[in-house]
Amino acid sequence: MSVQQLMVANCPRCGKVFQKNLRNQCSDCSRSMDSMLTSSLEFLRKNYRSTNIQFSEATGVSHEQMYIWIKEGKLLLSDYPNLNYPCASCSRPIRVQKLCPDCSYRIDRDIRKLKEKDRTFQPLLREKQTASAGGFHIRERLSGV
Repeated sequence: MSVQQLMVANCPRCGKVFQKNLRNQCSDCSRSMDSMLTSSLEFLRKNYRSTNIQFSEATGVSHEQMYIWIKEGKLLLSDYPNLNYPCASCSRPIRVQKLCPDCSYRIDRDIRKLKEKDRTFQPLLREKQTASAGGFHIRERLSGV
């Protein structure tokens, strides 16, 4: 006789025990999130030029929740010209990708520098590898290496 395990967890929002699902929330929290999203989208349809602050104040939705909806594709920035989200590196407001142009350039420049530095060490590494790849030498044994 096998014992079946219950697939339950605590809801991260309210703490209630629920049967695990794809949303990782209890049904009450799922319904409330759906209704918040619906009311937020209605507000944005009527006030499509609102900013992040105006949107948050009018709907009661936190900035973090708005960023989650943007990330999930539930809020499309192409429809709302004044909404934005923070750069993953410096937190400046952006509308596309994960990094602002300055951070993208800085990371790209750092990668190029590291690759260039790696190229300068390549001959030293090859020289060391060829010297050690020669096998066993009596002279190494006598010198205690």
